[in-house]
Amino acid sequence: MSLATSMLQALLFPTPDGTGASAAHAPFAYAGGYAPQCGGIHALRRDAEGRVTATLAAELPGSPTWLHLTPDGRRLHALLEDSHELASFDVHPLDGGLTLVARRASGGQLPVHLDWRGDHAWIAHYGDGRLCRVPVDQEGALGAPDLVLSPRDGATSHTHMVRRHPRRPLMVATDLGQDLLRVWRLDGPGTEDGTPVELEPHPLPPGSGPRHFVFDPYDDDQLYLLNEGANALDWLGLDAQGRVTSRDRLSSLPASFEGLSYASDLLMAPDGRRLYALNRLHDAIAVFFVDARCRPTWAGEVWAQGSYPRSATFSPDGSQLWVCLQRSHQICVFELGDEGVPRFGHQFIAMPGAACVVFR
Repeated sequence: MSLATSMLQALLFPTPDGTGASAAHAPFAYAGGYAPQCGGIHALRRDAEGRVTATLAAELPGSPTWLHLTPDGRRLHALLEDSHELASFDVHPLDGGLTLVARRASGGQLPVHLDWRGDHAWIAHYGDGRLCRVPVDQEGALGAPDLVLSPRDGATSHTHMVRRHPRRPLMVATDLGQDLLRVWRLDGPGTEDGTPVELEPHPLPPGSGPRHFVFDPYDDDQLYLLNEGANALDWLGLDAQGRVTSRDRLSSLPASFEGLSYASDLLMAPDGRRLYALNRLHDAIAVFFVDARCRPTWAGEVWAQGSYPRSATFSPDGSQLWVCLQRSHQICVFELGDEGVPRFGHQFIAMPGAACVVFR
């Protein structure tokens, strides 16, 4: 290799020590987890033989259990569940290094979910049920909360997820403590100052424990909700006015199951034809097929290959399901074939207190 070529590579792909070519070893994903095992945000890298390792990239006490990477890949945001904080990082475009740019109170207790879109994001808090809006600047950084939506009863409210409808001016949140699906209108009378208007909440059977939900990618009227306490998948209708209707409820556990289990995460395949529900303690992934009328049916389950599957993420090409096994301190990779049933890919990644993964 000529000196000129070496100098060009060092210029284009600088390493932290200036010796060049670190882009080849840049992380392809980041992972977070629970303290005390997890000491911060980990970077996932793949070696020449295809082995994946997770190494600490940013020391961050407080349990970074929810991560969000902006679409341009320039900012990584972390919710620190145990310390009730929000942290923002610059992401180096070449080597993927993380630089902390802000760390502040999230506006409530136990932040567990973040919905980022446009010029602001919403944070759901499990501890006190609060929903906090935070502004997003032109660089993608999140600021301090500028609006708080408080629950009707903060002592029993546990907001677990918040998300805006992808195509309608509606926002939906789960209140696990009060067994409610809450809905807000984001435009029209009363919203001129940017404050959402809450509509009539949708009550669920006592003990349901609504946790995570997904919108149908093609049909605006369809909503699927996973209930932690009831271990059940609800098929719901959601019209343009924000009215919710119950259509069907299916167990996320096999008919023969006896014992204790807590449903956790819910994902929908990009084609809208499969749903994947995680069950903790039972430690399995339930699969539901969704027909042309958007009706889900039980299709079977597979063992999660470890203990306490907390969340799952599709690989960028949709061919794999990466499952975080919190109590096994691992991330497990499943292959998704044409039939859509996860197949263990014989790949584990050691990750302490594994709770979440985001891909670059």
